[in-house]
Amino acid sequence: MNQPHARRLAVFATVLTAATYVLLVFGSAVRVAGAGLACPDWPLCFGELIPAFDFQVYMEFGHRVLAGLVSLGFVALAWAVLRDSTLRRRLWPLTLFAAVALASQVVLGGLTVLELLAEWTVASHLVTGNTFCLTLLLHALVLWDEALEIPRPSVDVVQRLAAAQLAFLVPAQLVLGGFVAASHAGLACGTWPGCNGPIWFPTFEGLIGLQVGHRIIAYTLLGAALLNLLVNGVRGRVGKASLIAFLVVVTQAAIGIANVLLYMPVEVTLAHSGGAAAIVLTTTWLNYEVWAAPLTQPSVSGQPLEAN
Repeated sequence: MNQPHARRLAVFATVLTAATYVLLVFGSAVRVAGAGLACPDWPLCFGELIPAFDFQVYMEFGHRVLAGLVSLGFVALAWAVLRDSTLRRRLWPLTLFAAVALASQVVLGGLTVLELLAEWTVASHLVTGNTFCLTLLLHALVLWDEALEIPRPSVDVVQRLAAAQLAFLVPAQLVLGGFVAASHAGLACGTWPGCNGPIWFPTFEGLIGLQVGHRIIAYTLLGAALLNLLVNGVRGRVGKASLIAFLVVVTQAAIGIANVLLYMPVEVTLAHSGGAAAIVLTTTWLNYEVWAAPLTQPSVSGQPLEAN
């Protein structure tokens, strides 16, 4: 593998991941500003390729333009990866999955408009967008490994199990958070830590049930992030990823509490959306580091032995 070539692709994939993160936050800004239907048709806007200027229209139109640029960037990345035999062997399944996620995201973007912001389209659009973003991050991580070839310390089974908890909890929280946002259930529980009173979890039905479930998974996710920090420490590649993931989860929890206590101001709501996407990326990074590392197993003599 040509290392300078891998480095260039790694930089490009990293920039593309960052651009997709910005796109996700931008999409949340469009939703919060009530501009999701500012262009009432799709793929054109008022039947035009470039609509007349209006602030809300150009929020939605700008989101579409950025999405188009990200899509073109992914096509370029996929072409560069698949034409290299070494990278193709390592990345073709991930690249194919990313392509499916991107195609699904384009379709869902259109359906979100055509179905007049139906809850299932808004939530699915959010989840699929984050899924596509994490696939770009995984591309970047693999490419950096190819470019730098830094040896990895081994990890044990406990570290992998701790990381796996995050891999389960984060998607569940993302899906539930998407439905909370799409159904406008953010203030179904208007107080914290109790839900409209001293009881933390008064019901699991309706909009309140959505918000209660969101809080329960948030508390569990916070505990899982702390467990990873305790298990992995703060040194080395895994330790640094654990620390950053924990700090992002704690920050997101604080933003979520502020969102309720301050009655969901636009700035805090956008920060909460950005924090959710950051959790997806940092916990994906942590899981990559843990599962890409060799596994240490005890030998018959009691000395650690790295499994191939």
